[in-house]
Amino acid sequence: MRIIAPLIGFCLILLYLVYRLRSQIRMQQESGQRVRHYFDAAFYKFPIAACIIKLGNTPEENVVVDSNDALAKLLGWPRDELAGQLVDERQVWNNPEQRRNFFAQMQEKGGITDFPAEILERNQKVHFLSLSAERFVFDGSPHFIVYLIDISRRKHLEKRILAENIRYKRLYDSMIDGYVRIDMEGHFIETNRAFQESLGYTGEELWRMTPRDITPAYLHESDLRNEQEVRERGVCKLYEKEQIRKDGSTFPIELQLYASYDENDEYDGWWGIVRDLSKSKRDQAHLDFLTYHDALTGLPNRNLVRDRLEHALERARRDRQQLALLSIDLDRFKNVNDTLGHHMGDALLRVVARSVETLLRGSDTLSRLGGDEFLILLEENVSIDSVTVVAEKILALLTKPLILQDQEIYITASVGIAIFPQNGDDAETLLKHADLAMFKAKELGRNTYQFFENSLSVDAFERLALENALRNAINHKELVLHYQPQFNLLTGHLIGVEALVRWQNPGFGLMLPDRFIHIAEEIGIISDIGAWVLQEACRQMSFWQKKGLHVPRIAVNLSVQQLERVDLVTQVRQQLEISGLQPHQLELEVTESMLMSQTGQALNIMHELEKMGIYLAVDDFGTGYSSLGYLKRLPVHRLKIDYSFVRDIGQNINNEAIIRAIIALSASLGLEVVAEGVEREEQEDFLRREGCHHVQGFRYDKALPASELLGKYRVQKTEDGGLRTVQ
Repeated sequence: MRIIAPLIGFCLILLYLVYRLRSQIRMQQESGQRVRHYFDAAFYKFPIAACIIKLGNTPEENVVVDSNDALAKLLGWPRDELAGQLVDERQVWNNPEQRRNFFAQMQEKGGITDFPAEILERNQKVHFLSLSAERFVFDGSPHFIVYLIDISRRKHLEKRILAENIRYKRLYDSMIDGYVRIDMEGHFIETNRAFQESLGYTGEELWRMTPRDITPAYLHESDLRNEQEVRERGVCKLYEKEQIRKDGSTFPIELQLYASYDENDEYDGWWGIVRDLSKSKRDQAHLDFLTYHDALTGLPNRNLVRDRLEHALERARRDRQQLALLSIDLDRFKNVNDTLGHHMGDALLRVVARSVETLLRGSDTLSRLGGDEFLILLEENVSIDSVTVVAEKILALLTKPLILQDQEIYITASVGIAIFPQNGDDAETLLKHADLAMFKAKELGRNTYQFFENSLSVDAFERLALENALRNAINHKELVLHYQPQFNLLTGHLIGVEALVRWQNPGFGLMLPDRFIHIAEEIGIISDIGAWVLQEACRQMSFWQKKGLHVPRIAVNLSVQQLERVDLVTQVRQQLEISGLQPHQLELEVTESMLMSQTGQALNIMHELEKMGIYLAVDDFGTGYSSLGYLKRLPVHRLKIDYSFVRDIGQNINNEAIIRAIIALSASLGLEVVAEGVEREEQEDFLRREGCHHVQGFRYDKALPASELLGKYRVQKTEDGGLRTVQ
């Protein structure tokens, strides 16, 4: 019993121990199941992709032990396909170098955080991942649990941000205006290329500088006030100032200054936009100069000389002094432009301006009013004698040849003078009277000067009235034509008529061309008058034919402006068609001096008219000094001897010699010749003897209205069945 009891006790103890052991084993098994359950929940269902890797002896022997559902979803590899696979077997690394670096660092450090890697999913799409790994030992073998966070979206955003930054940097550096940022301590922390280049500094040099270093000292205090105002009020401050370049020169800028705030809306300095005003200031200065100066010569213009004249008048009234205005107009300047070109005309104006300036004192003002008009204001020590000296010096200077591009050019001027206070008490009156005196100088033959006289003002008012009335003469049907017959001395027959325009104005009466034609030329309506004369002459010829008056040819005078119009040929053709006249019944007359000054275009127009069958005549021949060679090139049919030569027949042997030469020249060229202004018998006898048989003048008949010509001349049949015109 003693043996059994201990044995039973031993057995009970053994059974208890077995029971306790089995209970512990059962509890451990249940605990393991719970741990496994917890592991499944924590690892397999964890929202971040993860895998467990068992390290081999070499990186190539690393094995994927397990992975979670998030990894399978991320890369498309099911867990069971990855489990037990070598890490390299699925070739999930897009960059082998990254794989080597990852495992090397993991082995060396025992863990790694935020390792950037490019990992391929099952369909070879690249994912940008951030890898983190922790080392642990299981069953005596080193393992790593690796977490994979997809940063593809972040990488995409970083790429976009980088692209935006590059785009911003390019835009920032391509800005025309400068851009700066300044910190709380007043140092530049950011500048763009425009700002750097405007100053001549590099960005690195500016980094160590402050706005005070590039600002004149006298502006430091005002800059501080502006910065303080921007900071306290939180508003933009726009103002102009100066900056100093690296070379020490200063230049104007416009600054837009703003307060700068950080991400917490805390004030952290200033930023500004800087505009270089150098060019705009230069442009404005040039504009200001052009506002008061002539662009061609650089002289004061009408605005500036008018301002100076007003101030000079105030001083003259206060000091009881005289001042003078000299209105200068270059004579026949248009000829320079027409023959040599406008560039030579401009060069001539510049030379004249410089030359006249040398004659004047510092207190005098020479200005260009426009075109070929200049004005001189004399302020100090003005008297009739001193003004006369200046005018004579100007005329003497301009009579000398001026050299332009190796060419000698001769020019003269007409000068009109008005003196304060005798000729006017205000600027407007003095300017007007100086102009009137200048026009009088032109009437006196040009190349002279003329002081203003009260009678000139009366003439000016009459001229103005004439101008205004003449502008409406055509519309008011005040223009009329008179016709002077032309005869053949040998037969006595009427060979044609010359149409001469008259102006019948209610206020001024009947006026001859020498009273108003030059005004029409100056105010630009001579072409309109010429067109009306052509139309009316053709209409009248057609009317005479219907009434039985046979006039072989009608002559119409052309003006310079008409001959220069490209539509002259069209106008003539239209009037012939409307009137029914034949081209040979119309004669167009141009003066010799007009032909001498014409361009190739005018000569081409004459050739076109000649081809149409129009008769062409040179009026006032002998006064223009045209050469034989030049005359041979002209498509003309008739020369008209000027009245000034015919008038002196029997009194001036030189003029008689000229008439003989003209007649001989006409015969040699096969041209007809007509003598104008025949009034006396001895003139007719001389012309008959010398072979000039076509004449017109008061000896035969004056210029008649159309109705009188129709009543005075009629057509009769001759015995041989022909026609003749008789009185």
